[in-house]
Parts: sequence; structure tokens; C-alpha cells
Amino acid sequence: MYSKIVTIFNYYESATTGDVYWYPHVLSGVDLITDKGAILKKYGPDATDNAQLHVRYTVQNGDITITDKDGKILPWVPPKEWKQQINNALEDTITFSDESFFWEGEWTGGIVTDGDYRNGFYQYMNENKDNVFKITSVGGPYTLIPHFEILGK
Repeated sequence: MYSKIVTIFNYYESATTGDVYWYPHVLSGVDLITDKGAILKKYGPDATDNAQLHVRYTVQNGDITITDKDGKILPWVPPKEWKQQINNALEDTITFSDESFFWEGEWTGGIVTDGDYRNGFYQYMNENKDNVFKITSVGGPYTLIPHFEILGK
């Protein structure tokens, strides 16, 4: 449990240029469940998700923070607030939204420009990598055991 590495790709569309970027955040020590039976047991027969991701967080100075694989502390920001930040802050914060996706693996390529991929970066990843999941819902932040529960398809 809490032994997997995933990369969260946060979606951002520039208001000035219209270009789309994906901001990657590599997280280690997460719990990724891809067992369909376990997901159905927890969420019921109507569950159509293929993955459940648990990400732990800590609270520092009143802010919810998530530590990435390299030990960098990333403040968590709600999705609408994350989009409104200045571009320089996007790399240094993290959000979980239904526009984003995650992949079981460690991305080493830096920020991705969607236009560099014929049908878009998400489509490329989905066609060429295993365990790529579009975020469908986010539970949390839960406080009793500090974590987020993220479901993906």
C-alpha cells in the first residue's frame, strides 16, 4: 500500500494564446488500485471507473500540501483557483480536476505542449502507455486520514 509512482498531468489552457499545456507532477508513495472487483465492492454496481488513486497530504501553515517524488512541497489548489494563477505558479502547485489525468509511471520530460502531438497529448499517452486514467471524480481532502481519493477511467 502506498508504494506506487504516478504522474499527475494538470491541464492548462492559456487565456492569451489558446495553447494547451500539461503540467506534470510525479508523486511517489501513492496507493493505486486497478482491481475492478475492489472498485465495484467499494462504489457499487454503477461504478464505471477503472482506477482508484489515494494521495496522502499534510497540512503546513494551514495549507494542504503534497510532496512530490523529489521532496518538493506542492500546495494543493482547488481546480478553479489553480487555473487563475499566473503561469509561473502552475509548476509549483497541484490540483486534481476532471480535466487532468494520471499515469502509473514517472514522467521525466517536463511541461508538455499539447500541440506537439497530432491528436493531443492525452490521446498519445492513452494509445502508447498502459495505466493512463482520465480523472472522473475527486474525493477529499479527507481529514481523519489526510488523503484524496481520485477515481479514473
